[in-house]
Amino acid sequence: MKHLTGILAIVVMITIGLACSGDDTQKANDLVKEANKFVIDANDGVKKAEAKGTEYDSKLAKITTDKQVEELREFGKEIMKIYDSMNENFGKAGGKFEEASKLKVNDKFKEYLELKGREMKKRAEYSLEIKKIPQALIDSKKREEYVENAKTYGTNAKKILDEAKDLGDKADKIIKENPTVIKPLE
Repeated sequence: MKHLTGILAIVVMITIGLACSGDDTQKANDLVKEANKFVIDANDGVKKAEAKGTEYDSKLAKITTDKQVEELREFGKEIMKIYDSMNENFGKAGGKFEEASKLKVNDKFKEYLELKGREMKKRAEYSLEIKKIPQALIDSKKREEYVENAKTYGTNAKKILDEAKDLGDKADKIIKENPTVIKPLE
């Protein structure tokens, strides 16, 4: 649950500026701005989830009674709502990037948009996978069952997050290699 730090700061600061005329660059820029709003909301969720996740892990380590298990199950439901919000916002951001990538724009811009769309979709997928950890506590009857499931979901979530980070790194590389095509917000 602590794996989502430093996420997407570059997206919030990016706007696209192309010198091409007769294309859909402005429409794409507008979609990127819309996507960035969803990313900001998702990142707020990430911060909340990290804080709640740390608290969840701490409480889990201290469980000694059935009452504490029930209390942690209720706490897990709160975290799951945050993950749902993250999923929704990352998914919407991904959709906006994908929509923009289908417009008539510079090839490098298109490649960037496609990568960001895929990255956001992976982050949405991550949110759903990590949500399975508190759900496993709710569903499990025995500690061993929970631990095994939580480990599996955590491993799967890390793999998905690594894929998202790889896509984000590729998009960032396009920005660095094409400073005249994709410019940071001033």
